[in-house]
Amino acid sequence: MKSGFVTLIGRPNVGKSSLINALVGEKVSIVSPKPQTTRDRIMGILNEPNLQMVFVDTPGIHKPKTKLGEYMNKCISSATADVDVLVAVFDASKGVNGDDLDRLSTYLKMNCPVVVVLNKIDLVSKERTLELLGKFTPYVEQGVKEIIPCSCCKRLNIDALKKTLASFMPEGQQYFFDDEISDKPISYMICEIIREKALLLLQDEIPHGLGVTMQSYVKEGNLTKIECDIICERDSHKQIVIGDGGDMIKKIGQSARRDIERLVDTKVFLKLFVKVREDWRNNRNVIRDVGYNDN
Repeated sequence: MKSGFVTLIGRPNVGKSSLINALVGEKVSIVSPKPQTTRDRIMGILNEPNLQMVFVDTPGIHKPKTKLGEYMNKCISSATADVDVLVAVFDASKGVNGDDLDRLSTYLKMNCPVVVVLNKIDLVSKERTLELLGKFTPYVEQGVKEIIPCSCCKRLNIDALKKTLASFMPEGQQYFFDDEISDKPISYMICEIIREKALLLLQDEIPHGLGVTMQSYVKEGNLTKIECDIICERDSHKQIVIGDGGDMIKKIGQSARRDIERLVDTKVFLKLFVKVREDWRNNRNVIRDVGYNDN
Protein backbone atom coordinates (compact mmCIF):
# COMPACT_ATOMS: atom_id res chain seq x y z
CA MET A 1 0.00 0.00 0.00
CA LYS A 2 1.28 3.44 -0.98
CA SER A 3 -0.20 6.68 0.32
CA GLY A 4 0.74 10.32 0.61
CA PHE A 5 -0.12 13.98 0.23
CA VAL A 6 0.22 16.11 -2.91
CA THR A 7 -0.16 19.89 -2.61
CA LEU A 8 -0.98 22.03 -5.64
CA ILE A 9 0.25 25.63 -5.49
CA GLY A 10 0.21 28.57 -7.88
CA ARG A 11 -1.28 31.93 -8.76
CA PRO A 12 -5.08 32.48 -8.81
CA ASN A 13 -6.92 30.92 -11.74
CA VAL A 14 -4.12 28.67 -12.99
CA GLY A 15 -6.51 25.70 -12.70
CA LYS A 16 -5.50 24.01 -9.43
CA SER A 17 -9.07 23.11 -8.47
CA SER A 18 -9.89 21.81 -11.95
CA LEU A 19 -6.74 19.67 -11.85
CA ILE A 20 -7.69 18.12 -8.54
CA ASN A 21 -11.21 17.40 -9.76
CA ALA A 22 -9.75 15.75 -12.87
CA LEU A 23 -7.24 13.68 -10.88
CA VAL A 24 -9.79 12.52 -8.29
CA GLY A 25 -12.52 11.95 -10.86
CA GLU A 26 -15.06 13.76 -8.67
CA LYS A 27 -15.93 17.39 -8.06
CA VAL A 28 -14.34 18.21 -4.70
CA SER A 29 -13.38 21.85 -5.35
CA ILE A 30 -15.59 24.52 -6.87
CA VAL A 31 -14.45 26.20 -10.08
CA SER A 32 -15.16 29.60 -11.63
CA PRO A 33 -13.35 32.12 -13.84
CA LYS A 34 -13.13 34.52 -10.86
CA PRO A 35 -9.78 34.91 -9.04
CA GLN A 36 -9.58 33.54 -5.48
CA THR A 37 -12.53 31.20 -5.94
CA THR A 38 -10.78 28.75 -3.60
CA ARG A 39 -10.56 30.26 -0.11
CA ASP A 40 -9.63 27.28 2.02
CA ARG A 41 -7.33 24.29 2.07
CA ILE A 42 -9.41 21.44 0.61
CA MET A 43 -8.36 17.82 0.23
CA GLY A 44 -9.45 15.60 -2.64
CA ILE A 45 -8.90 11.87 -2.17
CA LEU A 46 -8.03 9.42 -4.93
CA ASN A 47 -8.48 5.76 -4.00
CA GLU A 48 -7.11 3.03 -6.26
CA PRO A 49 -5.97 -0.54 -5.51
CA ASN A 50 -2.98 -0.30 -3.15
CA LEU A 51 -2.83 3.49 -3.59
CA GLN A 52 -4.30 6.53 -1.86
CA MET A 53 -3.25 10.00 -2.95
CA VAL A 54 -4.57 12.99 -1.03
CA PHE A 55 -4.51 16.13 -3.18
CA VAL A 56 -4.46 19.43 -1.30
CA ASP A 57 -6.07 22.39 -3.08
CA THR A 58 -4.93 25.85 -1.97
CA PRO A 59 -6.03 29.44 -2.56
CA GLY A 60 -4.12 31.34 -5.23
CA ILE A 61 -1.01 33.19 -4.08
CA HIS A 62 -1.88 36.87 -3.63
CA LYS A 63 -1.25 39.92 -1.45
CA PRO A 64 -3.97 39.90 1.22
CA LYS A 65 -6.14 42.99 1.69
CA THR A 66 -8.51 41.58 4.34
CA LYS A 67 -8.41 39.18 7.29
CA LEU A 68 -9.99 36.59 4.98
CA GLY A 69 -7.08 37.12 2.60
CA GLU A 70 -4.64 36.60 5.49
CA TYR A 71 -6.45 33.37 6.36
CA MET A 72 -6.14 32.20 2.75
CA ASN A 73 -2.38 32.76 2.78
CA LYS A 74 -2.13 30.81 6.06
CA CYS A 75 -3.86 27.94 4.27
CA ILE A 76 -1.13 27.98 1.61
CA SER A 77 1.61 27.87 4.26
CA SER A 78 0.03 24.99 6.16
CA ALA A 79 -0.66 23.04 2.97
CA THR A 80 2.99 23.10 1.91
CA ALA A 81 4.27 21.67 5.20
CA ASP A 82 5.01 17.94 5.45
CA VAL A 83 3.81 16.96 1.96
CA ASP A 84 5.21 14.16 -0.21
CA VAL A 85 5.05 16.06 -3.51
CA LEU A 86 4.60 19.72 -4.38
CA VAL A 87 2.95 20.46 -7.74
CA ALA A 88 3.70 23.96 -9.06
CA VAL A 89 0.90 24.86 -11.47
CA PHE A 90 1.27 27.48 -14.21
CA ASP A 91 -1.22 28.80 -16.78
CA ALA A 92 -0.04 28.48 -20.38
CA SER A 93 -2.60 31.04 -21.57
CA LYS A 94 -1.13 33.73 -19.27
CA GLY A 95 2.51 32.86 -19.89
CA VAL A 96 5.34 32.52 -17.39
CA ASN A 97 7.07 35.60 -15.98
CA GLY A 98 10.02 36.29 -13.71
CA ASP A 99 7.90 36.25 -10.55
CA ASP A 100 6.65 32.76 -11.46
CA LEU A 101 10.21 31.49 -11.88
CA ASP A 102 11.28 33.15 -8.61
CA ARG A 103 8.48 31.31 -6.83
CA LEU A 104 9.58 28.06 -8.44
CA SER A 105 13.07 28.63 -7.03
CA THR A 106 11.48 29.08 -3.60
CA TYR A 107 9.50 25.85 -3.95
CA LEU A 108 12.70 23.98 -4.74
CA LYS A 109 14.07 24.92 -1.33
CA MET A 110 11.29 22.91 0.35
CA ASN A 111 12.11 19.43 1.53
CA CYS A 112 10.02 17.50 -1.02
CA PRO A 113 9.99 16.61 -4.74
CA VAL A 114 8.65 19.36 -7.03
CA VAL A 115 6.69 18.63 -10.22
CA VAL A 116 5.91 21.47 -12.65
CA VAL A 117 2.56 21.41 -14.45
CA LEU A 118 1.89 23.75 -17.38
CA ASN A 119 -1.91 23.78 -17.49
CA LYS A 120 -4.39 24.97 -20.15
CA ILE A 121 -2.19 24.03 -23.11
CA ASP A 122 -5.38 23.64 -25.16
CA LEU A 123 -5.60 27.46 -25.20
CA VAL A 124 -2.23 28.05 -26.88
CA SER A 125 -0.39 26.75 -29.95
CA LYS A 126 2.07 23.86 -29.81
CA GLU A 127 4.88 26.29 -30.59
CA ARG A 128 3.90 28.49 -27.64
CA THR A 129 3.67 25.42 -25.37
CA LEU A 130 7.20 24.36 -26.33
CA GLU A 131 8.47 27.90 -25.74
CA LEU A 132 6.95 27.99 -22.23
CA LEU A 133 8.19 24.50 -21.36
CA GLY A 134 11.67 25.67 -22.29
CA LYS A 135 11.57 28.27 -19.51
CA PHE A 136 11.39 25.48 -16.93
CA THR A 137 14.16 23.31 -18.41
CA PRO A 138 17.03 25.04 -16.51
CA TYR A 139 15.26 24.20 -13.23
CA VAL A 140 15.61 20.46 -13.80
CA GLU A 141 19.25 20.77 -12.73
CA GLN A 142 18.04 22.59 -9.60
CA GLY A 143 15.72 19.77 -8.62
CA VAL A 144 12.47 19.83 -10.64
CA LYS A 145 11.56 16.16 -11.04
CA GLU A 146 9.14 16.38 -13.97
CA ILE A 147 7.67 19.04 -16.28
CA ILE A 148 4.23 18.02 -17.56
CA PRO A 149 2.03 20.00 -19.99
CA CYS A 150 -1.65 19.25 -19.58
CA SER A 151 -5.25 20.36 -20.03
CA CYS A 152 -8.11 19.60 -17.65
CA CYS A 153 -10.79 20.47 -20.20
CA LYS A 154 -9.37 18.10 -22.80
CA ARG A 155 -7.98 15.65 -20.20
CA LEU A 156 -4.59 15.87 -21.90
CA ASN A 157 -1.85 14.14 -19.87
CA ILE A 158 -4.02 13.84 -16.74
CA ASP A 159 -3.32 10.10 -16.51
CA ALA A 160 0.39 10.73 -17.10
CA LEU A 161 0.40 13.28 -14.28
CA LYS A 162 -1.40 10.85 -12.00
CA LYS A 163 1.13 8.12 -12.77
CA THR A 164 4.05 10.48 -12.13
CA LEU A 165 2.68 11.61 -8.78
CA ALA A 166 1.94 8.03 -7.72
CA SER A 167 5.60 7.17 -8.28
CA PHE A 168 6.57 9.52 -5.43
CA MET A 169 4.15 8.05 -2.91
CA PRO A 170 5.82 6.29 0.05
CA GLU A 171 4.60 3.03 1.52
CA GLY A 172 2.07 3.57 4.28
CA GLN A 173 -1.47 3.12 5.51
CA GLN A 174 -4.64 4.80 4.23
CA TYR A 175 -5.48 8.17 5.76
CA PHE A 176 -9.15 8.08 4.68
CA PHE A 177 -11.80 5.40 4.03
CA ASP A 178 -12.30 4.06 0.49
CA ASP A 179 -15.58 5.93 -0.05
CA GLU A 180 -14.32 9.35 1.04
CA ILE A 181 -13.50 11.91 -1.65
CA SER A 182 -12.80 14.95 0.57
CA ASP A 183 -11.82 15.89 4.10
CA LYS A 184 -14.58 18.52 4.22
CA PRO A 185 -18.02 17.81 5.74
CA ILE A 186 -21.03 17.71 3.47
CA SER A 187 -22.33 21.01 4.90
CA TYR A 188 -19.16 22.78 3.75
CA MET A 189 -19.38 21.26 0.27
CA ILE A 190 -23.03 22.30 -0.10
CA CYS A 191 -22.21 25.89 0.87
CA GLU A 192 -19.33 25.91 -1.62
CA ILE A 193 -21.61 24.68 -4.41
CA ILE A 194 -24.00 27.56 -3.71
CA ARG A 195 -21.11 30.04 -3.70
CA GLU A 196 -19.85 28.62 -7.00
CA LYS A 197 -23.20 29.20 -8.69
CA ALA A 198 -23.32 32.75 -7.33
CA LEU A 199 -19.80 33.38 -8.67
CA LEU A 200 -20.87 32.18 -12.11
CA LEU A 201 -24.13 34.14 -12.24
CA LEU A 202 -23.36 37.46 -10.54
CA GLN A 203 -21.52 40.60 -11.64
CA ASP A 204 -17.77 40.89 -11.19
CA GLU A 205 -17.80 43.41 -8.32
CA ILE A 206 -19.80 41.19 -5.94
CA PRO A 207 -18.30 37.66 -5.67
CA HIS A 208 -15.33 38.43 -3.40
CA GLY A 209 -17.76 39.79 -0.82
CA LEU A 210 -19.96 36.70 -0.77
CA GLY A 211 -20.02 33.87 1.76
CA VAL A 212 -22.50 31.07 2.45
CA THR A 213 -23.54 29.57 5.79
CA MET A 214 -25.84 26.60 6.42
CA GLN A 215 -28.73 27.11 8.83
CA SER A 216 -30.41 23.70 8.64
CA TYR A 217 -29.96 20.30 7.00
CA VAL A 218 -32.68 17.67 7.43
CA LYS A 219 -32.79 14.37 5.56
CA GLU A 220 -36.21 12.70 5.36
CA GLY A 221 -36.16 9.53 3.25
CA ASN A 222 -35.54 10.55 -0.36
CA LEU A 223 -35.79 14.28 0.39
CA THR A 224 -33.17 16.56 1.92
CA LYS A 225 -34.32 19.97 3.18
CA ILE A 226 -31.61 22.62 3.31
CA GLU A 227 -31.65 26.27 4.36
CA CYS A 228 -28.62 28.50 3.74
CA ASP A 229 -27.77 32.18 4.07
CA ILE A 230 -25.82 34.01 1.39
CA ILE A 231 -23.75 36.68 3.16
CA CYS A 232 -22.86 39.92 1.38
CA GLU A 233 -21.26 43.18 2.52
CA ARG A 234 -23.67 45.86 1.29
CA ASP A 235 -27.41 46.45 0.95
CA SER A 236 -26.86 47.26 -2.73
CA HIS A 237 -25.22 43.84 -3.18
CA LYS A 238 -28.15 42.18 -1.43
CA GLN A 239 -30.54 43.59 -4.01
CA ILE A 240 -28.34 42.33 -6.86
CA VAL A 241 -28.12 38.84 -5.34
CA ILE A 242 -31.90 38.71 -4.95
CA GLY A 243 -32.54 40.19 -8.41
CA ASP A 244 -35.70 41.66 -9.89
CA GLY A 245 -38.63 39.89 -8.28
CA GLY A 246 -36.26 37.30 -6.80
CA ASP A 247 -35.12 36.19 -10.25
CA MET A 248 -31.38 35.93 -9.49
CA ILE A 249 -31.66 34.11 -6.16
CA LYS A 250 -33.99 31.66 -7.88
CA LYS A 251 -31.42 30.99 -10.63
CA ILE A 252 -28.68 30.45 -8.04
CA GLY A 253 -30.88 28.02 -6.12
CA GLN A 254 -31.95 26.05 -9.19
CA SER A 255 -28.38 25.69 -10.45
CA ALA A 256 -27.03 24.72 -7.01
CA ARG A 257 -29.79 22.21 -6.33
CA ARG A 258 -28.82 20.06 -9.29
CA ASP A 259 -25.25 19.63 -8.04
CA ILE A 260 -26.36 19.16 -4.43
CA GLU A 261 -28.74 16.39 -5.46
CA ARG A 262 -25.83 14.53 -7.05
CA LEU A 263 -23.80 15.04 -3.89
CA VAL A 264 -26.41 13.83 -1.37
CA ASP A 265 -28.11 11.33 -3.73
CA THR A 266 -31.64 12.49 -2.86
CA LYS A 267 -34.11 15.09 -4.06
CA VAL A 268 -33.35 18.47 -2.50
CA PHE A 269 -35.59 21.28 -1.26
CA LEU A 270 -33.32 24.32 -1.02
CA LYS A 271 -34.22 27.67 0.58
CA LEU A 272 -31.79 30.58 0.25
CA PHE A 273 -31.81 33.83 2.22
CA VAL A 274 -29.60 36.88 1.67
CA LYS A 275 -28.16 38.74 4.66
CA VAL A 276 -25.86 41.75 4.96
CA ARG A 277 -22.80 41.63 7.23
CA GLU A 278 -20.83 44.80 6.56
CA ASP A 279 -17.10 44.24 6.03
CA TRP A 280 -17.47 40.61 7.12
CA ARG A 281 -14.18 39.62 5.48
CA ASN A 282 -12.44 41.56 8.26
CA ASN A 283 -14.57 40.02 11.03
CA ARG A 284 -12.99 36.81 12.35
CA ASN A 285 -16.27 35.67 13.96
CA VAL A 286 -18.19 35.87 10.69
CA ILE A 287 -15.26 34.32 8.81
CA ARG A 288 -15.50 31.31 11.16
CA ASP A 289 -19.30 31.20 10.75
CA VAL A 290 -18.83 31.02 6.99
CA GLY A 291 -16.66 27.94 7.52
CA TYR A 292 -13.09 29.21 7.43
CA ASN A 293 -11.57 28.14 10.74
CA ASP A 294 -7.96 28.92 11.67
CA ASN A 295 -7.66 25.53 13.35
